[in-house]
Amino acid sequence: MKYKIKDYPELKTKVEAMTTEDMLRTIICPYIWPEYPTPTKTGAVFLHPRTVPEANAMTEEINGGRENPALIVSDMECGPGNAIVGAVKFPSMRAVGEAGSVEDAYEMGVIAAKQAREAGYHWTLGPCVDIASNYNSPIVSTRSAGADADTIIKYSGAYIDGLQDNGLIATIKHFPGDGLPFDDQHLTVSTNPLSKDEWDKTYGKVYKTLIDKGVKAVMPGHISLPSYDDPDENGIYPPGSLSKKILVDLLRGELGFEGIIVSDAVNMTGFSGYMNLYKACCRFLELGGDCLLFMCDTDEYIEEMKKCIEAGDLSLETLKLRAYRMLCFAKEYFENAPQNEELNIDVEAAEAAAKRVAVNATKIVRDRQNVLPLKLKKDGKILHVILYNDWEVNNDCAEEVNEKLQKLTNVDVIKNPPDYLMAQHAKSGEYDYIVCSVIERGSYAIQTARLVGLGARSMMSGWTKFKTPTVFIDYFNCNFSYTFNAVTDAMINTYGFTKYTADAIIDRLTK
Repeated sequence: MKYKIKDYPELKTKVEAMTTEDMLRTIICPYIWPEYPTPTKTGAVFLHPRTVPEANAMTEEINGGRENPALIVSDMECGPGNAIVGAVKFPSMRAVGEAGSVEDAYEMGVIAAKQAREAGYHWTLGPCVDIASNYNSPIVSTRSAGADADTIIKYSGAYIDGLQDNGLIATIKHFPGDGLPFDDQHLTVSTNPLSKDEWDKTYGKVYKTLIDKGVKAVMPGHISLPSYDDPDENGIYPPGSLSKKILVDLLRGELGFEGIIVSDAVNMTGFSGYMNLYKACCRFLELGGDCLLFMCDTDEYIEEMKKCIEAGDLSLETLKLRAYRMLCFAKEYFENAPQNEELNIDVEAAEAAAKRVAVNATKIVRDRQNVLPLKLKKDGKILHVILYNDWEVNNDCAEEVNEKLQKLTNVDVIKNPPDYLMAQHAKSGEYDYIVCSVIERGSYAIQTARLVGLGARSMMSGWTKFKTPTVFIDYFNCNFSYTFNAVTDAMINTYGFTKYTADAIIDRLTK
């Protein structure tokens, strides 16, 4: 059932009595950072990963004694493990889709909600419901459940149900849709190129279905949608987060969304590079946005926004409405959240689900020469090649697989080798097999999710077609299997890495 924020008329009186400064604080969700004081007056606060005791202590510091407590926010796109240190960890949302169990997707939501609430969280900025149909997308990759609308609706919908059925607010992002653009909205305004008809059948279908299902928050991305919009005076299509036609006409109007609209991070260049940061914040609020993500409670923020109000960029009536909606959203949550409820966290069941996802998502995606299973001998020898990008200095996942391989046979390891050396090894016959671990994954503001640089250069010289049979393992993305399709005859994808993944890889290699 479609969600609508509950009205609390008494809060209108409260807002009328608030100062401009306090209203401006009510509509932001800052993060905790050493150079900023702990926010104790903002409407929401984002916490980066920490342990349960650390999160509880921080929540108490933020909300202790407050009449209207802040919503504590996390980023649980695929379970609790990436947001809470020591919590149950699932590989990725894409792994859930690849594993193919709706029940496990729901269980992931259940454990995320319960472990989040145990840590003091109320709201998560996930799941990511972008459509990962462009494998060169620099930012989506395995964050999304799949490459088509129905897969995303199926598994993300189950995850949302698990979250919201158990007391954690879910957010779908990044409207009007990432996964197709070649650019990263952290760096520029990226563009969704679909026609109206194509968008309606894909991203539109995802958002309409999940909004009708009752998701409570939507995060617009800094992504333009030219088929639904007009260019500005410079001939540039505005990001969805700053577009009347996208936020007002499409999201609020056509799709009928009445929940909270939380911006993506305001320090991303797709937002703050399109126009002045504070003027952009004003436009977002005037177009129906409710909460400014990662705007910190600083004197500069307050003073610059007050100047914008004086200049007419933001009306006091709009500011009052946004503050009112944020207060209502929080009050409704705390009013409905079970008080002193025994959470009954079944970690064993959740770990079983996480293990099933990791094992079932680890797949042989091709084996053209019937190399698998490898026939390893105790007195044999394999070469384990680790290819990685410059920013992937942590090769722990490949090292863990390496330790398990060493229990089966003799192993030599080489990292980002020059291609001519690989050609020599592949021709020599000194190894029974070459196992090549590929560590490529996206991150913000690096403009790629592919193997690039020296790691990619290692793939030159055609060494995969010489004497020694070779198997590739892509630990995080599925990009490698597309980019190097012609030259990788045996390929295993894992779509993430958890404590269960290494054993699953060894099984795929040897059984």
